[in-house]
Amino acid sequence: MTKLSAHLQNSRLVLDEAPAPSSDPPPLQPGLEDEGEELEEELDLDEEELIQLEAVIEESIQQIERGEGIDAREALAEMWALLK
Repeated sequence: MTKLSAHLQNSRLVLDEAPAPSSDPPPLQPGLEDEGEELEEELDLDEEELIQLEAVIEESIQQIERGEGIDAREALAEMWALLK
């Protein structure tokens, strides 16, 4: 199994290291490491920016609940296309 590592940069998810090219993408198993306060410190957000971030996350959750998100397969296909 290939493990991908990424970070947020300018509101975009950026892979830390691109996986080796392959004709067939390996199966992905999503995982989330909770960095808690460490992540908050790394982002270096002031109180207003943190409130804005939380509002954007809440809006994203509501969009998904309303069915406005995209299918995970579609999102992964778009990510794999960027790696080619």
